[in-house]
Formats: sequence, structure tokens, C-alpha cells
Amino acid sequence: MRFTFPRRARLTRQAEFEAVYRDGLRLSAHPLRVRALRREAACADSRLGISLSKEVSPVALRNKWKRAIREAFRLQRHLLPASYDLVVGVEWGARREDVCRVAEALRSVVEELRDRPPPTK
Repeated sequence: MRFTFPRRARLTRQAEFEAVYRDGLRLSAHPLRVRALRREAACADSRLGISLSKEVSPVALRNKWKRAIREAFRLQRHLLPASYDLVVGVEWGARREDVCRVAEALRSVVEELRDRPPPTK
């Protein structure tokens, strides 16, 4: 299995982010805040969007958070039970030392999504 992170695995348009914020589930696992929206397309890949405030500063720290989130998603997106759009952010109280907990936190979010029953139509 290849653990790549191609462009089709990213949320890129504002309308995609807005749809996740409007209709997605709210999940939290310290230090991450996650919104997850199940996609209807059966063969589509799960996608990631990152939303970090400029209050997370300096820029080098914000970039470190983004790299850690992308890496955790890249390694765990195949574990998602269906195609999801995820928008991941960082809790306000998160500290620099919490960056190392990103993979563990995202893993717990993925497990929570796996435990949820599929939506009824």
C-alpha cells in the first residue's frame, strides 16, 4: 500500500470547507479539533483540509503543526471506514509540546468515525 498525499486528497476550495463546517460532525481529541463530513461518492478518496489561526505563531510553529497533521492523515487515511472530508484545526490551549500528539489524536478520531453507524437515508 502506498501512503501518498496527492492533490486529490486535499480540500482546496472555500465551498468545500464551508460544506464541512455546515454539515460535518464535530470531533475533538486533544490537541485537535476535527470536523468530518461523510462523502457520498463510493470510490472517492478521503480528503483533508487544515484550518489554523494566525494566532498560532510564530509561522515556524504553525508550519510544524500543518506538517504533523498532513503526515498523520497521510498514514491513517486508509483506515477511515468511508470517504470523509476532514477539516482539522488546533485547540486554543494547545502548546508547542503537543505537536507530538497529533498522530495519536487523529488515530482516535479515525477510530471514533469507524465506530459510528453509517447514516440512514
